[in-house]
Amino acid sequence: MPEAVIRIENVTKVYGTGEAAAAALSGISLDVERGAWLAIMGPSGHGKSTLLQIMGGLDQPTSGQVHLDGTELTRLRPAELAHTRARSIGFVFQSFNLLSHLTALENIELALWFGGKGDDRARGMALLESVGLAGKAHLPPGALSGGQQQRVAVARALANDPDILLMDEPTGNLDSASEAELLSLLSSLHGQGRTIVMVTHNPAVAERAQRVVHVKDGRIDKERFNGA
Repeated sequence: MPEAVIRIENVTKVYGTGEAAAAALSGISLDVERGAWLAIMGPSGHGKSTLLQIMGGLDQPTSGQVHLDGTELTRLRPAELAHTRARSIGFVFQSFNLLSHLTALENIELALWFGGKGDDRARGMALLESVGLAGKAHLPPGALSGGQQQRVAVARALANDPDILLMDEPTGNLDSASEAELLSLLSSLHGQGRTIVMVTHNPAVAERAQRVVHVKDGRIDKERFNGA
């Protein structure tokens, strides 16, 4: 059996207390195999993004266990958790989350600095080149199209050479042409052996994944394997 690089065991997430308590996740168990491309689908507000954030250690479960490459995230101290995230995971979000006062290159250099790689302009330029944007290095995000901003966000996510990419609606703000360019880039990254977990509402985007999990009411409702 392929190795599970992410393992979620009976995870719950409850926000609020008492009468105001609301369960975002209700006992989810899920394995993500190394090198897999997993799409997570389902209605809005039913726990998809919460599940992704818990996978990446951005949020803590109320109960259950989260294992990343054999390490139980729920047992780590905050500094250890931050180090593990920086080493193993690249995050990409729908809204890009680029710093508007920095250039495309500077956004990537900042990620390199936070990852402990220091001032490495050459690597930043190489990452921009890898996503087809070497000529846009000097431009701020506001001077780039949505598709270009998302490719900068992917380059930033790759700054510390993570094995895993966690993506929350990465094509949600893109036009059809930009979406196709991004999916082609992701296919290339997946072909290099990276594990991709992507939340999406778009069935056409989910078709690019190997496996699709549907989340409803905080539980896994169904799943399928594309091409099976």
